[in-house]
Amino acid sequence: MINKTSLVRWGRFSQLSDRKEIIGGVLIAIAWFYLNISSLIWLFASLQDTALFNQAIFVATVATVAFLGVRYRQQIEFSYVPQLQLSPSLLMLGCGIGAIAIRWLLDIEQVSVLLFVLGTYGLAGLFISPNFWRKGLPVAVLFACILPFSLQFSVGLGFPIRVLTAYAVEHILNSWQIAAVSSHEIIVLENGIAQVDLPCSGLKSLWTGTLFLLAATWLENRQIRWRWLLVCSAHLLLLISANIGRVLLLVLIANVFDRPELAQIVHVPLGILGFSSACFFTWLLLQNVPINLGTKVATIQTKSAQADLKKKELILCALLIGLSLLPKPEVILAEPLALNQINLPARMELKSIPLTKFERNFFAEYPQTIAQKQRFKSDNLSGSILLVSTTSWQAHHAPELCFVGNGFAVEQMNKERLSPEVIGRWLSLENGQMNAVYWFQSNRQTTDEFISRFWSDVTRQQKSWTLVSVLFDEPEKVDSSEVREFVSNIHREIANSL
Repeated sequence: MINKTSLVRWGRFSQLSDRKEIIGGVLIAIAWFYLNISSLIWLFASLQDTALFNQAIFVATVATVAFLGVRYRQQIEFSYVPQLQLSPSLLMLGCGIGAIAIRWLLDIEQVSVLLFVLGTYGLAGLFISPNFWRKGLPVAVLFACILPFSLQFSVGLGFPIRVLTAYAVEHILNSWQIAAVSSHEIIVLENGIAQVDLPCSGLKSLWTGTLFLLAATWLENRQIRWRWLLVCSAHLLLLISANIGRVLLLVLIANVFDRPELAQIVHVPLGILGFSSACFFTWLLLQNVPINLGTKVATIQTKSAQADLKKKELILCALLIGLSLLPKPEVILAEPLALNQINLPARMELKSIPLTKFERNFFAEYPQTIAQKQRFKSDNLSGSILLVSTTSWQAHHAPELCFVGNGFAVEQMNKERLSPEVIGRWLSLENGQMNAVYWFQSNRQTTDEFISRFWSDVTRQQKSWTLVSVLFDEPEKVDSSEVREFVSNIHREIANSL
């Protein structure tokens, strides 16, 4: 049932009686979208690049929302004049400030777009009924979480979450005195390789778990305030912990106890058990969040209140304009290293060899990427060397998975100091008949950890990196003088080129 007093309040302004206040609302909207112009550009570009099916789904969703808005306009109680409610205003300003901070800290545009979508719902709260706005907030949060990552899923959270999961499992296993080392989204143990694939990333459980929390909040009419935010944070931590526990158990069963068939059987039940347990504990925590009892709506608006409204409009508009004028991080115009300019030692015999079809197709997806593969012979060492220079962390694949894909069996991988300047990964292949080594190198840092290379990229420290992957034809010793000199020479020449 529609509240008559609220209709009086909202209906009187829908007659366009106060043009100055309407202009104030338009200025607030313009200031908000100008503040988030980069997110709008990213959304437009992503919609153009996404599949036709996804575009159709997006258009259908917008059309459905518009249709429902027109059909249920009385329940929405739309007003052309902004009503500066506290919660929508704080949400909009908080998202604006958060987006600016995120752009300085992380080069992940999806997070900024998430805040933009959520802040836009805060802007909508200035023009619709407060009660209706509060009821739709859970849906807006869900939409804001799904939209940016569904448009460009491959560059969203899926891969970083898999890397972090593998990294966490590695440290837990090592604390139990079980030799394990992670790289990218895989974990190498003495008994084989465990890969954290997309179903194991836990990303779907995060989306579904968020939907569960928002649905439970809506059904139980809980207040979305600071206490709810604490419950939401705890919920996400529970889901992440449950997924790490599941991957850990699967690795123990399949690779430590050598029962891969049992791991296959319990894979899905463990996921369901962890997800259900996390949601159950979240529901218990949600019982401590106060129930939303609603708010009373004022029935009279005096001239002084109208004057105060105009002042608030000016203040809000000035704040948004001020935020848009704050300095933004400069776009890092990094270039990949020109591999043909690397002057490898003269005594090293080199012969170019073509990339595989899979490698060519993979690297072609990233324009700012240069890949080069060569056969080499240096004194008593021989083999092949792959150099991949790129400004995108996504173009740096896992060399150990490349070896596996080419038919080599990887038995062991260790972190080793390959030379005084280089800590890299040393791999044993084909029952010790071959060895391989790789590392990541920028002009400031050399590391064997993909997580370090990824973090350096997204935190705007280093954008241009080169992957060096060497496969020796014969078994070699990691501490041999020839290997150490070989690694030092390559590292030094790449550093000179950088």
